[in-house]
Amino acid sequence: MEKKRNNDEAVYLALDEHGWINSPVAYTAFNKNFSLVQQDVMLQVSGKLQTHFARYLNEGRYLSKENPNGGIAKEDLVNMEPIRLELADLGVDSNHYDEAIAMVKKITNIKFHLPRFDMETGLRKGDDYMPIFSKIFIPKSFETKSSESYQYQRSAEKMDEDGNSVANFRRDGYVEVTINVEAAKAIFDMSKGYFNHLERIAYFCHSMFTSRLYLLLMKYVSKGQMHPAIDYFELKDFLGMYERQEDSDVIVNEKYQKFSQFRKQVLNVAKRDMERLCEENKIEIMLACTDECKDGYEPIYRGSAKRGNPDKIKFHIKRTPLGIARELELHRGASEQRLCVKLMELYPSLDEPKLQAFLADVPEDLWVDFKKYAYRGVPKAVEQPHRWSGTTEEFVFYIMEQWVAQRQPKQEKKAEKDLFSQAPVERPKPEPQGEIGKYAEEWQKLLQTYNGALKPWLLKAHHYGTAPTGFLLILFDDKKTLEEFNAECDKPENKQTYMDMMQILAGLIGKSAARILVRGVVSDKHKRIY
Repeated sequence: MEKKRNNDEAVYLALDEHGWINSPVAYTAFNKNFSLVQQDVMLQVSGKLQTHFARYLNEGRYLSKENPNGGIAKEDLVNMEPIRLELADLGVDSNHYDEAIAMVKKITNIKFHLPRFDMETGLRKGDDYMPIFSKIFIPKSFETKSSESYQYQRSAEKMDEDGNSVANFRRDGYVEVTINVEAAKAIFDMSKGYFNHLERIAYFCHSMFTSRLYLLLMKYVSKGQMHPAIDYFELKDFLGMYERQEDSDVIVNEKYQKFSQFRKQVLNVAKRDMERLCEENKIEIMLACTDECKDGYEPIYRGSAKRGNPDKIKFHIKRTPLGIARELELHRGASEQRLCVKLMELYPSLDEPKLQAFLADVPEDLWVDFKKYAYRGVPKAVEQPHRWSGTTEEFVFYIMEQWVAQRQPKQEKKAEKDLFSQAPVERPKPEPQGEIGKYAEEWQKLLQTYNGALKPWLLKAHHYGTAPTGFLLILFDDKKTLEEFNAECDKPENKQTYMDMMQILAGLIGKSAARILVRGVVSDKHKRIY
């Protein structure tokens, strides 16, 4: 039991530490020749573009006949500032000049090709090869022995202006990349769909085949396909097994021509890597190995003779403990939101921030049964005759609290009087306190980063700190503005942008603290802060 509890704690700790991003399905067609470092760079770039993807979906641009493709509008690409990548995130010490330059070379070599077609015949006549990044900038300077700072001039002797040996080379700790507009339009095309996955998966992998296979399988998992049968040629092509003639689709070399070699050197290597990542809570899916299918995948042949290369490979996928926790987190959050909306419809004067905090604290093992009770039992209990001297709103919270309390472990139970026959016994409780000013810097970063439809409302809010529940608390000047903001958040067309906003917030303050954005109205006790 102790081991299980420790494992659960490790899973939820990893859930808070990791970041998730949406990647366009189109991207998976371009990463088959990228190294692990190059894959990691591209996924980090994709992470920096999440607000653009959200805007594309929120505005319904995929429905536009004028601009049906692209996760980012062309004008946004043209006007986009360079994307900053921290050297530390790339595994490079900013004081090591040679390492930084080697990393820049790897980034420079990230290229892709687009097919070119004859305008008259429509036939393919070749390919355009181009770098993904049109510019790469790495700031560099050094300090002399006297601690004076000078711009590095690429001196082979590494001397300062007086001819003295330089003591310490210093980097500013980041690289800035500018995306090639034509490349970005193709790579980040959202019109073919997208899927949500771990941002740093390539950084965690030991084999480039692992991360490539992971992205391919996640594409199927996002559609609910846990046992996909993938064409063998397409699978090998996706994993980078074919070397093509330059500027052509003509294959000049094939790696691991025999299936036995491909199984041993690619599939089994990726499977073992996934198993390691599962133990370290760094992956959401892995291959499901059973007595009937010990490898988690099986070759499918056309004929009865099962020899040579197969026609397809059928994969059996299962979610890891981290993947299950991630699914529960996504499902639980949406489930809480739906229940909150329903209860607010029934009892509009309920304290919504308090309700959100209460629902978030319902234990996971009680959630399914609690939902059933809340949807049916709560209205029934309110309508029944009962002895209660307080308000209906207080009664709603009381009966929900009692439902949860009565289903806690026996040692935590407290004797309660009959709910409907007698008034409850009031117990004095210390009033929980929030923390004023906490996450102030992170709140400003959210306002700078998030540019969705809800931003005008966020700019009207005052950052307070945290609510007694530990969640971020924002306050509006009056109840009308608060209700208008809540209405905007509840609109179906704003569902995705709200989730994007909360995802950015989670990246700033952690997923536990960002499960709920608590809202309220400035009261007399708050006015001295503003």
